[in-house]
Amino acid sequence: MRILKFFAAFFLTAVVIFGFIFGMNWKSFSTFIDNREAMAEGSEWVEKTYSLRGLSEYIAENPQNVSIASHVIGAPDSLILYQSDVPRVMGTTTNFLILLAYALELDKGTYSGDEMIDWNEVSRYQLPDVDQSVHRQSFREAQNRGWIEGSTISLQNALRLLAEFNDLALSDFLWWKLDGAIWDHLHKIFNLDNTEMPLPFSGLYLAISPGIQELPNDGIIGTWTDAPHEEWRKHVENLSHRFVTDDEERERISEYLRRNRLGNSFIEERNALILFPKTTANEMVNLLKDIWNFSSVNESVGRQMKNWMRWPLEQQREIRRDFTDYGAMFDNRLGILNGIDFGTSSYTGDTTVQAIFFDRLPIAFWFHMSSNHMHQDFQQRLIYDPAMIERMKRVVQQHNEMVNLNP
Repeated sequence: MRILKFFAAFFLTAVVIFGFIFGMNWKSFSTFIDNREAMAEGSEWVEKTYSLRGLSEYIAENPQNVSIASHVIGAPDSLILYQSDVPRVMGTTTNFLILLAYALELDKGTYSGDEMIDWNEVSRYQLPDVDQSVHRQSFREAQNRGWIEGSTISLQNALRLLAEFNDLALSDFLWWKLDGAIWDHLHKIFNLDNTEMPLPFSGLYLAISPGIQELPNDGIIGTWTDAPHEEWRKHVENLSHRFVTDDEERERISEYLRRNRLGNSFIEERNALILFPKTTANEMVNLLKDIWNFSSVNESVGRQMKNWMRWPLEQQREIRRDFTDYGAMFDNRLGILNGIDFGTSSYTGDTTVQAIFFDRLPIAFWFHMSSNHMHQDFQQRLIYDPAMIERMKRVVQQHNEMVNLNP
């Protein structure tokens, strides 16, 4: 009876989370039911991980799914590095790089933060049933904060929204607004040798849709995993461009997505996200550290990046109990839970920068972590909680000992 109650409660929670992320309607609910077998994937970890101690045990036993890079500024011996050089899917944390590009361009005077952009143009990049609820939520919040004038929003406020909500349509609009040469520039000046530059999400999701591509999921992954990276980028860019500019193609795609969403299962979609841009935790934490110290950017750019990331201090007041300063960008995608953050502990005064990536998570376990915002809690406690810090140091030590025993 106890196990039945547990799975019933978990199932209902998963339905709620699915509705929030994908939009609650009968079609979405039936999709959830059709994927009920996927909901058993990783379920053995669900009951074990209602505490962060349990999550640390999952991390220790599943290094293939987790990368951590945590660094206390000014304390080189404080490093916590766990699978930190393994390429991980960034998801919407690629928006960190879009924000960095705009911080540089605003500083140069290429754009003005007061420039107004038309929200209707932003919405043209929104794919039906793909994070559509997030797009609506970001617009409502912009309205509530008085940022919408008619149908327009300033570029500065649009960038603030992007940092907080990771709205896919807004990300795409801002991506296309930039000169494409900026990505080679970022790659070179910040030495991002292991980081793939952002791509428009409308093109990325269309590229992994079996129905749109008329290929099975495994065929899509196999074709593009082996293809030259530049061919993949052009393919994704072309799909996004056609969706926005070709009305006939747009209607065909929209009709399919409204009926079928992407046309893949939870597990297929999770697996296909491997084609999205990747980075390493180590490279991202070093970039954030350089921005924090103003060693790779001037103070104007660095302060702008920090301010965009500080939205939790304004929107999640309880954070002020444990932090005197805090900024973050988080992602929550099927099988992915990522975060890039900095924080100054209220207890020690130390400032920590971090990049933590969970990817290719089992579906049931991912729903469980999503429903509890466990990755955010874990990430924040790794800054201010001595017990969590010591626990993760032990996990790293044990992992390194195991690797050394089995090279």
